[in-house]
Amino acid sequence: MLLHETTESIAWPPQVDGRRPIYYGVAMSLSEMMKKRVARYADRRDDWTVFGFETAIDPTYARSQRRYIGASGSVGHQETNSVAPAAFTMSLQTMPVGNKIPIHCHETEETFFILDGECLVNVYHEGETVAVTLGKWDLLSVPPFVYHDIHNTGAVPCPVQTLLCKPQPDRPHYQDERLLRIQAETPTT
Repeated sequence: MLLHETTESIAWPPQVDGRRPIYYGVAMSLSEMMKKRVARYADRRDDWTVFGFETAIDPTYARSQRRYIGASGSVGHQETNSVAPAAFTMSLQTMPVGNKIPIHCHETEETFFILDGECLVNVYHEGETVAVTLGKWDLLSVPPFVYHDIHNTGAVPCPVQTLLCKPQPDRPHYQDERLLRIQAETPTT
């Protein structure tokens, strides 16, 4: 028994308003498009230099970043080895034991998903501080313009999946004036 009978043919691939899928202004097949939408771990590299100006101020700011969608807010937006962002960026930052991400905020929501280990996230707003402990598979979403930092308080390196809810977010706004000064002097690539 059919739940819904129709005499209309269904176009494949699906079309919206009579259009084929578009990938950044270029009409292409679904197969071609999906090849551009895959980012494999083996093709990413741990970039320990992207936060180098932070590490110059404090060695415990050292962490790596693997970019999957876009370039995040840490570097310029000319990243060529990631999926082109349409709505958000996604990267994997790995913090060694005892290391931290300095106090900063973004103009957009930032979401952290802990893949292993344990982190303490301090969230600061209007004189109030909330400390949130996150473990494996836990998530925290920080609203726009709310300062926060993250500390790896666990016994193992802590990989953090990080999403910024904008395809080309601004660089972070640090609370530490030294980081703001160095960031202003550091060109994006």
